[in-house]
Amino acid sequence: MPALACRPAPPETRDAAVPPATSPLATAVTEPAPDSLGLELVLPRRVGAGKPVPITLRVQNRTRHTIDLYLRGRTATFEVVVARPDGEVVWRRLEDEIIPAIVHLRALAPAERLELVTVWDQRTKRGRPVEAGEYTARGLLLVEGDPLETPSAPFRIVER
Repeated sequence: MPALACRPAPPETRDAAVPPATSPLATAVTEPAPDSLGLELVLPRRVGAGKPVPITLRVQNRTRHTIDLYLRGRTATFEVVVARPDGEVVWRRLEDEIIPAIVHLRALAPAERLELVTVWDQRTKRGRPVEAGEYTARGLLLVEGDPLETPSAPFRIVER
């Protein structure tokens, strides 16, 4: 399984706006209710074929009070699903992984953001390199009960 990092967001980016359409980053944001969490998946809009694809799932407390997250696994466990435009899944971060039947509590203070980071090596679930073209990615935070999910974020793999 690719490396996993979990860190609070730097203070200067906690209130940053979503990158504009001209940004080199693709984002998919779940619009939170006024009293909930916000989820955002961030990855490059374009990446060269065969290059690592950095992917960040951001979870932000958009309330004025601390929220307790009941996260699955020993550390915060999250899924990233990469698919072709027709919906065919080419890669799942947690493919064939066993998630321990453990729930741990993570308190998120008001406006605090948790960032979960992984890198996709552009290989399919069978280990083959993917072709250049259009793809989408979506992120899921595994919590007690149903996972919290981002919308799909489109991105393109281009020939070098």
